[in-house]
Amino acid sequence: MAEDFSADGMLDMYLYENGQLLEQLEATTLEKKDADSFDEADINEFFRVMHTIKGSSGIMMFDDIMKLAHKLEDVFYFIRESKPDNVPHMELVEHIFQVSDFISAEFDKIRDGGDPDGDAKELIDELDVFLKIKMKQRRMVKNCRRQMCRSRQSSFILHR
Repeated sequence: MAEDFSADGMLDMYLYENGQLLEQLEATTLEKKDADSFDEADINEFFRVMHTIKGSSGIMMFDDIMKLAHKLEDVFYFIRESKPDNVPHMELVEHIFQVSDFISAEFDKIRDGGDPDGDAKELIDELDVFLKIKMKQRRMVKNCRRQMCRSRQSSFILHR
């Protein structure tokens, strides 16, 4: 049974399936790049794509691809769960294309028999900054809303 196992077959499947997912990601991004934002279905799709690429890259031990996919997955998770206002759409589109380009280039290296040796640190750092800014803005909005509610309650009590 073990002799039937083919690492080449597994690698081919990895490249094919994840290549299809990247094409899907790029097509949706191109289709919606001129919109004001991505809708909920798009965000869910992007999250699923990055989640799948992250997991399969981890299995194949392509760490930089896995880490980068994980960071973009984190961005989509935050957007999906927090539903923040004013996500800078064109900046997000640019991040998606940068990640897709990096992963595609790594896939090309693998197809050519090389190692995926690109350094994703700069892209991961950029996504981390993007995510931290959005999280900070979300906290600020929540705090502002709380303060407005308190102010309204105080005003109501004073004017009674």
